[in-house]
Amino acid sequence: MASQSNPSPPTDTPFPLRLTCHCARITVSYPSKPPTLNECHCTVCYKYGVLWGYFPPEEVTITESDGATVEAYIRSDEGSEGDIAFKRCSHCGCVVVWMAAGKWEGKGSKMGVNFRMVGWKAVEGIPRRFGGKE
Repeated sequence: MASQSNPSPPTDTPFPLRLTCHCARITVSYPSKPPTLNECHCTVCYKYGVLWGYFPPEEVTITESDGATVEAYIRSDEGSEGDIAFKRCSHCGCVVVWMAAGKWEGKGSKMGVNFRMVGWKAVEGIPRRFGGKE
């Protein structure tokens, strides 16, 4: 089986920092390392295997290249206060962020950036919490 590597950004990289999906056609720029990472255990995040760092949406930039686009799966739970858009690369399928959607769209004070898209050394030493709801 061929191995793929996803190089870690150096720890002294000037801000903003960047991560990419597996095929590197979607790039997400973010302002700094998050103070904590959340390994959410809700029914969707657990299945995606994501590791979220949170930022205000205005501090994150998503760039598409080489014909790939960002596609969304909108999670709408009956009785919830709003919807969440899980955004993924149209080429390789990797989830890169979540954002507020539906009646929450444009009102979210934070969004999630998937730190599984960086090399493990880039997240080394950042405290993790485990949470989420069913």
